[in-house]
Amino acid sequence: MPSVCASLSTPLLSPREDLVFCAAFALAWERLRARFGPIRMDPQPALADALNATALGAEVVDPAWSVAGAGFGGEGIVEALRAELLAKIPDARPEYLPEAVPPDALLAYGFLDKVLKFETTFAAREGTFKGARVRAFGLDGNPFGADPARRAQVVVHDWTAPQDFVLELLADDPDSRVLVAQIPPAETLAAAVERALGRLDRLDGAARRLAPDEALLIPRLGLDLEGRFGELVGRPLLGERVRGKRFDEAKQRVRFHLNEGGAGASAEAVMGSYGPPPRRSFLVTEPFLVLLQRRAANAPYLAAWVESTAWMEVLGQVAPPAPAGWGAPAGWGPPAG
Repeated sequence: MPSVCASLSTPLLSPREDLVFCAAFALAWERLRARFGPIRMDPQPALADALNATALGAEVVDPAWSVAGAGFGGEGIVEALRAELLAKIPDARPEYLPEAVPPDALLAYGFLDKVLKFETTFAAREGTFKGARVRAFGLDGNPFGADPARRAQVVVHDWTAPQDFVLELLADDPDSRVLVAQIPPAETLAAAVERALGRLDRLDGAARRLAPDEALLIPRLGLDLEGRFGELVGRPLLGERVRGKRFDEAKQRVRFHLNEGGAGASAEAVMGSYGPPPRRSFLVTEPFLVLLQRRAANAPYLAAWVESTAWMEVLGQVAPPAPAGWGAPAGWGPPAG
């Protein structure tokens, strides 16, 4: 089953996919909207409307562990973002922030990084999920070991059936919550979130705690996922201050883990309108068309669309590209080779 970087409005389709939303892309869009007003395109995609309606604030993402901004290259947007990243998150290793962009390039960028740790590490276990054996964590069943401290890190917000409950795992930052909700699917990711949050604090007293004879087992999670939002790319932007611009890229990378030691999220997002790259080379590396045509004719006498290497003399395989790192948008860096 594929995994998808999603917005909160993404439907939980059937058959359902693994979906992840992270606020970095919405943060970048929010800075864009704050600068230029609601973003309009021709034609307007539904995702743009959803992002225009999304309101994030310091109560959702703490400015202490996030960076976001939008502006033009000539205003020093890249330099300002890099300086803020270095000041707030010195260990950050951004991959989407260019070294430089043209003065008239439009850039929107978001980055967040947050790690939560459990004071008492949960027991590493093995569990099952949809018929598969998986690495998991929870309690080890030893009343004289670490289990009492582990149980104290679990809040039961709601329970209606063995397959329907909402838990919270208490971490080292009291300002953040780690919620695990095994609940029926909803129409959209946003509806599922709303349903889970609506079930917080339904229990009180002893019912909010794990009893010594109650088991806990949660699958470990680990993902590193890139999503590209093609519906936002290539559409002319409307509005006086962005007229003539269109996004050349709109993407987000999300890393997330949940295991016996804690949880963490790191995400980076960028939307860039760079304009045509400078003319430096003419390297035919993608599918192309060859025509033979008399100058006075309105049709060729040979036309060939070249999609593969079947008609070429192949010398060997190209080495895989180096991992992505800091660099200018394609066409703006130093020439290859």
